[in-house]
Amino acid sequence: MNVNNKKDFFISTLTLVYLVPFFVLISANMLFSLFQTTYMELYQDTEKPLYKADSPFILLLVTALFLFLCILFLRKKEMTPKLAVLLEKTSLAFSVLLSLFILFLFRVRVSCDSKYLSDIAIAFLNGDYSALTGDGYLVHYPHQLGMVSLLQLIYSVFGVDNFIVLQLLNVVAIFSTVYYLHRITDELFRNPQIQALLSILCMGMLPLYLYSTFIYGDIPGLGLAVPAIYYTIRYLNTKGKRYVVPAVLCMTLAITLKSNNTVLLVAVVLILLLHMLQTKDLFALFFAAALFLGTSLASNGINAYYANISGLDRIPDGIPKVAWIAMGLQENEYIENGWYNSYNWDIYTENNYDTAATTKACISSIKESVSSFVSAPKSGLHFFYKKFISQWNDPGYQSQITIEWYSRHRDDHSDLALYLIYGNGRFLVEALMNLYHFIILFGGSIFAFYGIREKKLANTLLSLCVFGGYFFHLIWEAGGRYSLGYFVLCVPMAAWGIWKLATVTARLRLPNIQ
Repeated sequence: MNVNNKKDFFISTLTLVYLVPFFVLISANMLFSLFQTTYMELYQDTEKPLYKADSPFILLLVTALFLFLCILFLRKKEMTPKLAVLLEKTSLAFSVLLSLFILFLFRVRVSCDSKYLSDIAIAFLNGDYSALTGDGYLVHYPHQLGMVSLLQLIYSVFGVDNFIVLQLLNVVAIFSTVYYLHRITDELFRNPQIQALLSILCMGMLPLYLYSTFIYGDIPGLGLAVPAIYYTIRYLNTKGKRYVVPAVLCMTLAITLKSNNTVLLVAVVLILLLHMLQTKDLFALFFAAALFLGTSLASNGINAYYANISGLDRIPDGIPKVAWIAMGLQENEYIENGWYNSYNWDIYTENNYDTAATTKACISSIKESVSSFVSAPKSGLHFFYKKFISQWNDPGYQSQITIEWYSRHRDDHSDLALYLIYGNGRFLVEALMNLYHFIILFGGSIFAFYGIREKKLANTLLSLCVFGGYFFHLIWEAGGRYSLGYFVLCVPMAAWGIWKLATVTARLRLPNIQ
């Protein structure tokens, strides 16, 4: 075996570290979703996942019908690049129009953490920085300063509590997400038929569109993270150094608005490092370093600004990240295993905001949890099973309960809004999302199976991103909303998987993937 073959074998072996477990996890996710659905009841004050039996026969039957229609579509209609572009434009227009319809139909206001951040931004505009002192919200969660700064900027220009502007920004972010999913698909597969299937699948992303009402960092962050992934893939395929600038800028802003996007940053950096080892492209090291430097400079810059304007020596360190791991490994019979139970807030307060003391207490909690898993393996396995399905088996990713919570703050809803939030319409929406959820996981599982033999690093980046999400939330705080971004990244993979199954089933003479 020559040097190049040894190097390729080494890189291929490393990719199996995430490609194989990704296949196992997404396949398990698909099978769980076939027999059971996670949901949340109305009128609750906390996020409490509940479970109900699904209808596997109906899911399989409708999925088979969808596949049959895809086969007919691919056989009867010659998919030219021009037609693929037309379908993409239709998909983009649909995503914007449906998001706007949802936004103006429900006309919700802020609540919970969104309300806290909004109030803090208004207080900052009035020169009140008490949230950064004492037992203030930002003393515990200083990583939210990025989102506060966005709210403060919007309020200073458009007026306080101008939620419609923030929700319109969500629509822009949704457009960006759908647009760059198309760019990623085109860059990875170069196949107009897969591109057309993606356009069709994108029109079914109801959970994403329902979140157009949600004023938080999730949707704007996703609208920036997806293009960052695209520009990384573009760099891997072309070695075009100019793609580093938009990739770094988008990833930096994505993490500034939603710190959980650090999972995607780590995935991107790992792929760049593997690329460097495979091709000896030393510029990839600069790319990776620039990604970390950009996020660090943004965080330090925001902290320095608010420390200066508030008269503080420095921004509080906040709850150490290990507290979220400790909380994510705790049993919780009332809510669900690993879900938010205020442990991180309470333990930090109990230790007088001392980071070292809080870290020590959290490590002790983690050791206790791990010890219980080791001493009772079956109970430990059941713990992670419940945690897994509670967040990954919710086809709406908490979108419906979020709208219901926010809807409580106004009483002038239309009959249609009430029907979709509280009436039988919500069951119809839930059924549509449940079917879509299974189809995406089904197609994604096919992609993951064939991807185990993938030799092109760029084509494995989406797999690594989603695997990172699966792994991260096995140990971190659980929550259905946190899984939405990873599910969206499964859509291009599902388009390929459905195309592959359709071509194998129908034995079509279709162009090979480049």
